[in-house]
Amino acid sequence: MKISKISKSVAILVLLTITSAYAEDLDLLLDKYKSESELSKKTKDENAGHVIVFTRDDLERMQVETLKDVLKSLRLFRYLENRVGEPDLLNIDPVLYSSKSIRIYLNDNELVIPITGSGFLMFGNIDMDFIDHVEVYEGFPSFEFGVEPAMAVIRLYSKVAERDSGTRLKVLGASRGSHKENIYTAGFDEELSYFVYANQSQNNQKKYEVAGQSVARDGTMKNFYGSLSKKNYKFELNAMQTKHDAFLGMIPDEVPHDTDMKRDFINASLSSKFQDNTLSCNLSYIHASGDYSADYDKPTLGNLKSTEQEYDSDVLTAIVQKKLQYKMHALSFGLQYRYKDFIFDDINGVPSNSKQKYDKESIYSIFIEDSILLQENSLIGISLMQQLYDRNKDMQDETVTQWRLSYIYSSQHFIAKTFLSHQEFIPEPFMTAGAHIGNPDLNPEKYLALSQEFSYKEKNTLSKLTFGYGNTKGFLVANFKKRGKVENSQDDLKLIFGAIEFSYFFRKKDKLELQADYEYLDVPGDRKSLNHFNYLVRMVNTVDKFDIFNELVINSGYENLDTGYDYSAGVKYRATADLHFALKGENIFDTGMTRKYYYHLLSQPKQLEVPVIEQKFMLSMEYLF
Repeated sequence: MKISKISKSVAILVLLTITSAYAEDLDLLLDKYKSESELSKKTKDENAGHVIVFTRDDLERMQVETLKDVLKSLRLFRYLENRVGEPDLLNIDPVLYSSKSIRIYLNDNELVIPITGSGFLMFGNIDMDFIDHVEVYEGFPSFEFGVEPAMAVIRLYSKVAERDSGTRLKVLGASRGSHKENIYTAGFDEELSYFVYANQSQNNQKKYEVAGQSVARDGTMKNFYGSLSKKNYKFELNAMQTKHDAFLGMIPDEVPHDTDMKRDFINASLSSKFQDNTLSCNLSYIHASGDYSADYDKPTLGNLKSTEQEYDSDVLTAIVQKKLQYKMHALSFGLQYRYKDFIFDDINGVPSNSKQKYDKESIYSIFIEDSILLQENSLIGISLMQQLYDRNKDMQDETVTQWRLSYIYSSQHFIAKTFLSHQEFIPEPFMTAGAHIGNPDLNPEKYLALSQEFSYKEKNTLSKLTFGYGNTKGFLVANFKKRGKVENSQDDLKLIFGAIEFSYFFRKKDKLELQADYEYLDVPGDRKSLNHFNYLVRMVNTVDKFDIFNELVINSGYENLDTGYDYSAGVKYRATADLHFALKGENIFDTGMTRKYYYHLLSQPKQLEVPVIEQKFMLSMEYLF
């Protein structure tokens, strides 16, 4: 299926119609400095949320190697890892995993791990050499994106044969013996196109001595992606295998002398479009499994000197969506179904007197969105989603309602976007189903958010202001007086946020970006209020055959994190059209943001401080043939 025939949503077609003067003028400006064939222009949906786009040109000239390179400078979020060394944007140690509301997609398929509800912990640092562009939607995005609600959606779009026909080989060497090798090949004709990619990487990091033990965060990753398209049909196969040290381990009261985390993931999907691309169908199957183990010198909680936990899960998702245009209304509605089954042993197996609370879940979802053209330059959106969570054994079924209102006003130089949304998040199995500490009586978390965005463009500048307020009822917290059992807080979590962005395009392909953002969190429990400040200065230049990249990220105010100044830079040399060399340094002065992790939490609380982004230098070569 050629990318030129991929349909845009009816809502964005209406939006582009009413903002044609604005869009055409802005596109002329961007086209002057960027590639004419960027796929992001065809997939971006302004009405779906506060969108941040990293184009193909951005990714290549910034030398983005992993998704972490993008997320470490994202407004309002910052790349973090949990205490077992896995990506977790919302992590507050010692809670193991907090980013269940961060959804990640590869093309139209959500990458799901049923135990945690989101695949972000496995794919939040995926290698990016097969990715064409990235879109990040903040502020409780459109319900069209998936079966379950989200606080933010990260959409990765793979490269396509029509643009990347041929074969490319890449090798990379980095600090501490880290390395990466990958290859992709693609081809197409009038009827059929294919894209195949394979990658393996080894990431070695500094080791730390903690309470007489050596703890590490080294890891390996292998992944494969393949797509085959014919007319209106597309088949995709995506597989990943990771193995890494589990750093400080799952138990925050002792330091292990050896840890290991293994995860396997495979996703097969079939998508199709009919009726002039207004009817779409998608069927996706996922199998995800994993194994965690840790050994201790002395007994930990439950008098255990070694711990092991395994999980095995399957996910089947079926989605049917239809788009209609009726007078001033652009309608989109869909039926979505997701089936999950999962088995995860509690630590060292589940005793006969402690059974897993449930092991199957069916989610039935129906949504409708109406984009209404009020005036020549005004668009209002109304979205409603109803969901039923049907779970087996003694678990109570849950029925929840999501709704979302949006308003967009545009003129030649100015655009304003307003979003008001209410969403309910059902607690995930790792909080509810665990045999020993799972709490089946948890209530859904209820989010209410209001956000506003203004953007203004002139001849070669683009300015943006985003701010908002959020409130969460029933926020989930860990009660360590009950061995970490998760409970609903009686107090609300409150959030106030704001961001200012400025982009200046100059010369032929040069760009300067400035960004500052702020978050105020009133958190239930002992933490009370938190203030986060983040700043970004980024410069991308092209001089003859050289692409030059400079970036300074400043973070401050985070709980358990110190102020950091992360300066990264790189240069790429295009020796020929088919042969490229690149040199890049991350956190060059080793002054980036650090964070603290608890250990000996229950007996005598102590903290280990480590860099979020370690200092690293990389040299790579790409060859196309």
